[in-house]
Amino acid sequence: MMPASPPRGGQTFVLRPAAWLRAVVRVEMLAVGKELLIGRTLNTNAHWAGKRLARMGSMLREVTTVDDDLVEIASAFRTIVRRAPDFLVVVGGLGPTPDDMTLKGVADALGVELKRNEAALEMIKEHYAKRGLGKVELTPSRLKMATLPAGAEPLRNDWGTAPAVRIPMGKTVVFCLPGVPLEMRGTFRRSVEPEIRRKLGKMHRKYITFKLEGVLESVLAPAIGEELRKHPGAYIKSHPRGIREGVSRIELDIAVVGEDKRGAFAEADAVAKEMEKSVESLGGRVKARRAQGD
Repeated sequence: MMPASPPRGGQTFVLRPAAWLRAVVRVEMLAVGKELLIGRTLNTNAHWAGKRLARMGSMLREVTTVDDDLVEIASAFRTIVRRAPDFLVVVGGLGPTPDDMTLKGVADALGVELKRNEAALEMIKEHYAKRGLGKVELTPSRLKMATLPAGAEPLRNDWGTAPAVRIPMGKTVVFCLPGVPLEMRGTFRRSVEPEIRRKLGKMHRKYITFKLEGVLESVLAPAIGEELRKHPGAYIKSHPRGIREGVSRIELDIAVVGEDKRGAFAEADAVAKEMEKSVESLGGRVKARRAQGD
C-alpha cells in the first residue's frame, strides 16, 4: 500500500506487522485527474482513505495517479488488476465533462462495452428531483453519467449526481467513486467500507504517540531497530520535528493491530514502555503521550 516507509497515500502511519498480515486485505487506489498531477489539487482522498483503513486494521497498500487519458487509465487499471488486490478503489472522472473518462478507460481495460444503465439513470433523475429542479433535460452530458461498463452495478451517491460503480471481477472487487471529497467519503463509507470490513473481520488497534525532546533521531534509531526485532508485529516510526533552541524534538508513533484485543493492547504498551526507557537512557524525555485504542 510493505516496507516501513509511509505509502504514497500520505496517512500518518502505516502498519508493518507480521502476525496479523494473514488477516489483512489488500486495498489499492487508482486516482484519476490531471489536477492531482499539476499541483492544482491535493490527493486528500487517498490521505482520508488511508487513515480510514488504518483505523479498521487494514491499510492502503498502493496509490497510483494518472492523467485524464484513456490509454493511461486503462493501462494503470490493467497493471493494478494483475497484482490481484482484494479491492481496487478508482477515484475521480465520473462526471459529465469531456475529461471525465474513467468509466470508458475501465471498460477498455476490461474489453467490454459502455452501456446505458437504467438503474443509474433513475438515480440521476432522483438526484435532480430531490433538489427541486423539476424535470431536468437529459442532455448527452447527463446521460454520460448513466453509461457504465457492461456488468457494472450503479451505487447510490446521495452527495452528488454521478452514481458510484461496483464491478466484481474474480478475486478483485472494483469500486469507482466520484472525486469530489464529500462524495468520495460518503460513497466509500456506504458501499466500500462494509465489504472491506466483512472480508477483514474484526481487528483491534492500539496506537500510541510520544512527543520527545532532547534526543536526536539518529541516536534513537538503534533502539527503534531493537524493539522492531523483539516485536515484529509492531509498527514504530519516528518523525523529526526540528531543533529549537538547541533541543531536538521528535514524534514517535507506535501501533499494534491484531484479532486479539488484549494481546494487541498489551504488546503496544510493552513497546511503549521499553521505548520510553530507551529515550530516558539516551538523555531525552517524553514531553507528552497520547494513546488510542479500539
